[in-house]
Amino acid sequence: MQEHSKALRCIAAAFFALLIGAGDAVAQDKVIRIGGLFPMSGPGAYFGAQDKQGVELALEQINKTGINGYKLEVQYEDSACSPLPATQAAKRLLEQYKPHIVIGEECSDATLAVMPLMEQAKVPLLNAGSSSIRVTDPGNPWTFRIMPNEVMQGVDIATNAYKRLNARRAVLLYENTNAGIGNAKVFADTFKQLGGEILAEIGFGRDVNDFTAIATRVGGLGKVDVIPTYTLEGQGLRITQALAQAGVTKGGGGQAIQLGTIWLPFGFEQKAGKAALGYIRIVQFDPTDKREVVQNFIKAFRAKYNQDPTHINAHAYDQILLIADVVRRGAKDSQSIRDIMAATKGFSGVTGSVEFDKTNQNIRMDTIHYMETLPDLSWKALGWN
Repeated sequence: MQEHSKALRCIAAAFFALLIGAGDAVAQDKVIRIGGLFPMSGPGAYFGAQDKQGVELALEQINKTGINGYKLEVQYEDSACSPLPATQAAKRLLEQYKPHIVIGEECSDATLAVMPLMEQAKVPLLNAGSSSIRVTDPGNPWTFRIMPNEVMQGVDIATNAYKRLNARRAVLLYENTNAGIGNAKVFADTFKQLGGEILAEIGFGRDVNDFTAIATRVGGLGKVDVIPTYTLEGQGLRITQALAQAGVTKGGGGQAIQLGTIWLPFGFEQKAGKAALGYIRIVQFDPTDKREVVQNFIKAFRAKYNQDPTHINAHAYDQILLIADVVRRGAKDSQSIRDIMAATKGFSGVTGSVEFDKTNQNIRMDTIHYMETLPDLSWKALGWN
């Protein structure tokens, strides 16, 4: 009888342990796995470093309480701002980590390379930094973009250049990538339709380091009003300094105004020095925005990193906030994340608002903020959108 009781106790203990283990398994399953495809190496490495800061801050805040019983978790892979390493990184994430959703990449060519993999795996891809129209046109049901595409950006920049800056003569400088070529083409088409003149369109590879000859060429074209420039930080810095040294732009005593997109990080002006004077570029984050969500973000970022946030930090932060909002609305796996995210219309983040159209492109333009570089290298928000 004693042996029988002992056996029953063992069975009961084993059964209880099994229940506890099952409970733990369920608890562990209450996680939304997010793959982070960011450039941690190469010319776009500054994107990845700042993306990670924004992501980590958002995770820290959200996971304090969770959302509907879920926590968010991120696994990072280095996509290097280039198609082949991005594809390899995406495969590692899909095969080893099995994410419910992936965020990234920053560079358009890399994003375009991984999109088919995500579609095949039926895992949504949420993009914040790539501008190529091909990311959302003609559309991929598993790819979403929260920033305006190159057409939306290009039309807006060209229109503001023509109407607000009274620019009539432009020179285009761009890297020979999907994003560089696409952005330049949209600006050129819009500017010419408005009545402007494109004096030159100058493309270059990412291996070019000396822009003296290009700056000299631009200086020989006569009066130039604006110089839209589409390139990453390293080349962007050298171009800006070369144009100033050639006396073309305001930073060098000239009249031309450089126009830029979100490719350049916060702090670019400090590196470029007085050559950046008068530079007008768009960013995805306006630190002077008085909305509570913006000011709370700035305060929390300073507390965590002891520095001011950049627009790259901000759009990475918003990616996580949007995923949290989708989970709050009932998403729990890749399919439901995709479906509920597609219905997003009223999301308001630190970069602006999000409303997706039928191609999963954000149609709200308040994520574009124009900033002008002042003599002390600080920014002046122009409030054009």
